[in-house]
Amino acid sequence: MTTPDILLDTSALIAFLRGDGAGHDARKILAQGRAVISAISVYELFAGVRSEVHRGQRIELVALTRVVPLDEPISRRAADLFTALRRRGITVDNEDLIIAATALERGIAVLTENARHFEAIPDVRLALPGDAAEV
Repeated sequence: MTTPDILLDTSALIAFLRGDGAGHDARKILAQGRAVISAISVYELFAGVRSEVHRGQRIELVALTRVVPLDEPISRRAADLFTALRRRGITVDNEDLIIAATALERGIAVLTENARHFEAIPDVRLALPGDAAEV
């Protein structure tokens, strides 16, 4: 039996770069070759990079993952999530909706330090820091 992939959300990737929190789980998942990220996380990682050193660190980090492109099924699912949540009066950032839709389309859990960002999204499985490497 193979261990399933885990989608690392941007907060887990930043924690990895800082060396704390969910970063410890992310390190294990990366070492196991199970790390998947959304294309939107690539954008979030590189937006506002302050130095070439930080840029280089992010390039190396992304190279350790499999990037899932933002395709039509993921885009439609994110839009459906947006619509369903908005009807309930709930607003979730578009980036988090795209990350959630990516995980749902792939049938995998999301490692995040921001569980509250995903709690309102139906059917998203979360891998929380401390337990994620075992999922």
